[in-house]
Amino acid sequence: MDFVQVWESKWDEALKLWSDYVKLTPAKFLFSESEEKVEGLTTSFAAIRLKDHRVLLSVRQIQHYKLEDFALEILGHEIGHHVYCPGDLADQAKLVYITNLAMPRYNHLTPMIVNVYEDLFINDHLKRQNNLRMEEVYKKLGKQKDLFWNFYMRTYELLWALPSGTLTEGTLSDQIQSDAALVSRMIRNYPNDWAKAIFDFASICFPYFFETNQESESKLIKSLLDTLEAGKGMTPPSGITDVEISSELFPMEGITGSKHTLTPSEYSTICKSMGIDADISEITYRYYKDKALPYLVPFPELITPGAKEEILEGNDLWDPGSPIDKINWLESTIKSPVIIPGYTTVEDVYGETTSNEIKLNPIDLDLFVDCSGSMPNPQTDLSYLTLAGAIIALSALKTGSSVRVTLWSGEKEFLVTNGFIKNEKEILKVLTGYFGGGTCFPLELLEDDYNEEPKRKRHILVISDDGIDTMFTQNYPRDQRSIVKNALEKAGGAGSMVLQLYQPNNNPVVNELQHSGWEIYPIKTWTDLIQFSKDFVERNYVRNQTLR
Repeated sequence: MDFVQVWESKWDEALKLWSDYVKLTPAKFLFSESEEKVEGLTTSFAAIRLKDHRVLLSVRQIQHYKLEDFALEILGHEIGHHVYCPGDLADQAKLVYITNLAMPRYNHLTPMIVNVYEDLFINDHLKRQNNLRMEEVYKKLGKQKDLFWNFYMRTYELLWALPSGTLTEGTLSDQIQSDAALVSRMIRNYPNDWAKAIFDFASICFPYFFETNQESESKLIKSLLDTLEAGKGMTPPSGITDVEISSELFPMEGITGSKHTLTPSEYSTICKSMGIDADISEITYRYYKDKALPYLVPFPELITPGAKEEILEGNDLWDPGSPIDKINWLESTIKSPVIIPGYTTVEDVYGETTSNEIKLNPIDLDLFVDCSGSMPNPQTDLSYLTLAGAIIALSALKTGSSVRVTLWSGEKEFLVTNGFIKNEKEILKVLTGYFGGGTCFPLELLEDDYNEEPKRKRHILVISDDGIDTMFTQNYPRDQRSIVKNALEKAGGAGSMVLQLYQPNNNPVVNELQHSGWEIYPIKTWTDLIQFSKDFVERNYVRNQTLR
């Protein structure tokens, strides 16, 4: 039996090192460089993949380092990444973000620092709890004079009470001795809350690269990096737009001791550091959805008492021009075992009767968000216009409303969803776009879509600033005021404008809009949009639902 078969037989035993209840797909062995390249295993002899909770092993490299006899040590370590540290993509992302803050200008080293930090917790657990030969694995890898490597190995010597020189090379400086002592205490103090110590650990590591102007190109370090692309093939993680930073050793004003709100660009950097290959629209969509979720509130519904109740009256021939989901497949099959659309297909026919039931009729949302040059780019900075739009749009979807979003800037410069839709991803992808040009409200959309009264009532909501006056001041071939007035009347669900105004009481266009029936909500700063988003729904709909 070769070593691969032995390792395969040890898989269940390796799982039990962590729990009797852990279940993972057995490790995948790679037998050639080409296989390793396909799976993304290039520098290390083992790696994890969070997407399918898989462990990857390079047979070639395990043999190169003569690690064939360490099945439980290596399998147990890789399983530890899945079930303990980091455990999931969100926790990995938090460690990456905090490390980036601690190592300015050296963010390209962040994945490596995070990886070796996680290894410390896993290896110490396996050594102390299971008495595995973790130090023997490092002995097989060999010694070297690299400063960072010796600091890292000295930490293991202290954790496991090994004589100096067991894993390290040469005479160690007082700085290495001191740093290793500090890190060994971190590992013992935070075994179940390791996110608390990552800032201090990264801060200790930083001088080894900054002061010596090196990047530790050691092959030994690279051979250990098993979480570099742990997020490959995955979507951007949720739950990390706000991260708490703590430090016992290096408190820094404005960084540690508080919760940080990530910007979209920082979120994008984190995703790339974890091997997530997603375009900017996907990353930004995930970011704003995550930010909006805590604020979601019910959107407008009209209460209709005595709504008609449908009663099944029978079947009729289904016409190919009707929606396919109306076909009653059971009755069609009974009619004929051979399905011929339009000939043997039938659909249910319903009648109506009075009822005491109350029907809730969602009001659709027609949202216009200003995206001119005076607005922040939501793909790089936190845009409260985008966030407010996301909160209100997602709230609308919760109650069954359909949403149309229009992102607008200069003349003929706008992006709009494909009508009123319920696809949150498409809605947020429009919301998170950016033009950054001039300012010209898209009157043509109000003119074209409100020629007649829509089937369901709509609420028109505009988020802008003083540029809203282009509703009336732009050069348009037809009367602007008539178009705006007609749209408000035909919508039937009212119209609101939340505006950052430089002179709230001295804008003639805004005053005219307010007198013509628009609800105007002036704000001082864009951050006020968060409170507006909650108040908007509460004030207009939740407390004062209308009987219709």
